Amino acid sequence: MRRRYRFGPIERRTVFGPLDAPQAVTVGGAAVLAMAAFVALGGVVGLGSGFVVLAAGLAAISVPIEGRSAHEWAPATFGWWRRRLEGKLDYRSRAARAGTRFTPDGDPTHELSLPAELAGLELLSVQYGGSEVGVMRDPKAGTYTVALAVRGGAFIMRDAAEQERKLEAWGDVLASTARDGSPVRRIQWLEQTAPEAGDDLLAHFEAHRDRAVPVDSDPLRSYVELLKGATPASASEEHDSFVAVQISERLGARELRRLGGGVEASCELAVREAESLAERMEPADLRVLGLLRPRQYAAHLRNAYDPFGRAGRDRLAVADPTREGVEPALMGPMAAEESWSQYRTDSAWHTTWWISSWPRSEVGPMFMVPLLMGSGSMRTVAVTIEPVPYSQAMRRAEAAQTAEVTDEIQRSRQGYVTTARIRRRADAVSRREEELADGHALVRIAGWVTTSRGDVDGLERAVGPTEHAAALARLGLQRAYGEQAAAFANTLLLAGGLG
Repeated sequence: MRRRYRFGPIERRTVFGPLDAPQAVTVGGAAVLAMAAFVALGGVVGLGSGFVVLAAGLAAISVPIEGRSAHEWAPATFGWWRRRLEGKLDYRSRAARAGTRFTPDGDPTHELSLPAELAGLELLSVQYGGSEVGVMRDPKAGTYTVALAVRGGAFIMRDAAEQERKLEAWGDVLASTARDGSPVRRIQWLEQTAPEAGDDLLAHFEAHRDRAVPVDSDPLRSYVELLKGATPASASEEHDSFVAVQISERLGARELRRLGGGVEASCELAVREAESLAERMEPADLRVLGLLRPRQYAAHLRNAYDPFGRAGRDRLAVADPTREGVEPALMGPMAAEESWSQYRTDSAWHTTWWISSWPRSEVGPMFMVPLLMGSGSMRTVAVTIEPVPYSQAMRRAEAAQTAEVTDEIQRSRQGYVTTARIRRRADAVSRREEELADGHALVRIAGWVTTSRGDVDGLERAVGPTEHAAALARLGLQRAYGEQAAAFANTLLLAGGLG
């Protein structure tokens, strides 16, 4: 019998009947305002005004708009308008205005300039064997991130039993980071998909064809015509896969003290954890191509902001291998503009969704294939995973189980009905406690999807196919209205996206 997988619902703790904390505050505030209106105005006018205010409060927590209620829209809406009024929706890099400086060795350097969502990040260079590794440091959060370029095996072509074994091996990799005392804060896997244009195929054919075959031969002419007629829908696709490992100074405090402390020790620990993770990923059918060097790491961010400039940078690297990748100071965009539903950077328009719901029913190991394959456009899928130490996970599970029992008693006393959603949540809590008792790990996950095109009309045409592919994968997408710049950053190799 084929193994099936199930995702639990998003945790939502209630504080008063079916209401969670933000809902209770909204309704409570509306009740206070309604009472104030009644006292101030009195009579029928005051009663009517109070009723309208209270009804508005109830509507704010119950009437969905684009999948979210009004009180859930409030933070994004206020934040976007605040940035607009402060003139922070547009970004221009200072690097060009600062000019180019040269080191005593003659190497060009530039001023580091990053948009607000990347502010404070530093890309450090760490010696690793005979090469260098790029480590992304966030001084404010006290984290260090190392990225690995990986290549998956022919997972889609394997039989069901082999797929299950590979997924179980990946689960073991995650479980190893959830041990008590682990310095690993988060792990992120990221898949980038872009269609190859027909002219790229033709250029490759022209560069590598057998010159002994006459150019006017029927087979060769027929093949060239086929390549000329290739479109993004019929052409092959390029897939780049990465895994990022992020450690925390707080979680790794004991080991960092042993290593002497400081930034150098933190970088060493981050690289060591990434190397250890790379060794454990082989049974999961993931072949590690290497740890990203500083210029490669910077190139990943630069290519995300300027995807249509990548070909030119790659050609420059072929002509001069010393210029492979991107200088770390230039890893951000040259210009960016955020609108309510889109994000424009350098050569592309982007829109980003949050994966707001994972499959509610049992799924097989291939459930995400529709979203990862056959995009027809540039698409990035990023999932950030936060392992929870076993002792902490058990405490959370036991507390959640106790809370569910308490909520059930409270609902019964107040006369509320236990809905199917609440029953499923309670079942998920019980199942989680049993799985932890059996030795499984608890993780928190957040998924993000970005689609990018060269023009705004093309981007809007790509929205439908992306949402359709997610629906086929039984994923619910919620467009990050009013937060596009920050949401886009969650699809970069920074292990972000979890609060």
